[in-house]
Amino acid sequence: MITTQESAVAVQAVLAFPLLMMGLSHLLQPKMWIGFFSYLHGLGYNGVLIRTFALELVPAVAIITFHMVWTGPETVITLYGILLAIKILLSLVIPSIGLRSLAMADLNKSVNFILAGTVLIAVSGICFWSVLV
Repeated sequence: MITTQESAVAVQAVLAFPLLMMGLSHLLQPKMWIGFFSYLHGLGYNGVLIRTFALELVPAVAIITFHMVWTGPETVITLYGILLAIKILLSLVIPSIGLRSLAMADLNKSVNFILAGTVLIAVSGICFWSVLV
């Protein structure tokens, strides 16, 4: 039987690199993400589904299912997963909310992607720290 701690470390190990890569990409290439999110917005509700299922669902499910850690810095990972799951639920149940969030990606919003990238890198850093310590 796998312990809660072992499953949490497994989730951290699996998410560390993808979160780092996406965070660096958001930070260094915000215009690329603006273009992608603008494209998704142009697809309407289909764009909401693509974003949700391609980028958000797997990390949220992994964290919600296997990473309910409420002590130390790992709490940030758990909170990230819960907030992501709430975002997914709202986007799927009230798709106009998901579409509105895609609409926020315009050429004047590079700072939003830079901030998101910083958060992704921070969560990745906690994952790396937790796995290595």
